[in-house]
Amino acid sequence: MAKIEKIPVISNPQLIDKVIADVQKGLTDNLSWLNNAFGRAQRLVKEISGKKIFTPNVYAGGKDYIEVSPDANIGNFSFFTIDDPQLVDWQPKIPGDITVNYSLIVWFNVDRIPGAENRNTEFVKSEILKTLNGKFWLKSGRLNVTKIYEQAENIYRGFSLDEIDNQFLMHPYCGFRFSGEMTINETCYSV
Repeated sequence: MAKIEKIPVISNPQLIDKVIADVQKGLTDNLSWLNNAFGRAQRLVKEISGKKIFTPNVYAGGKDYIEVSPDANIGNFSFFTIDDPQLVDWQPKIPGDITVNYSLIVWFNVDRIPGAENRNTEFVKSEILKTLNGKFWLKSGRLNVTKIYEQAENIYRGFSLDEIDNQFLMHPYCGFRFSGEMTINETCYSV
């Protein structure tokens, strides 16, 4: 799968988006098998047969979004979800921290990852953790991982994906949800 050329890159990321941009670049620079490292996903609502369905979608420019669900046929990919609220430790004219709980969802085909043959998902997990833990310079802020989810109902938690009926986690497909805190120290005042 080729990279999706349509995804706009934030030209001047601020606050939490700075950290996300650094991680996106770090993932694509260090994981050759990762086709697309998206930023924040939005939870969009569709109505199908009178039922509301919530899907993860990343902004693609204009009024367009790309769905980043397991059956989206976009290769091996990652995207972020950011939880509310953002915790702010801020006082006038003093640098302060903005912290959010985040999840980094990574969805992949093990047959397209050298070293992951025979469903070696722990190898893939190790490669992602090594990358997040120092294979790139996080220029802005901090990122920690406190939990890793592997069960289908937890990877896409908060979205209406019928993991059991569709069997998305059957070989060769797999996914992880890395969760933790993302922090940026920012001076929020003008000079």
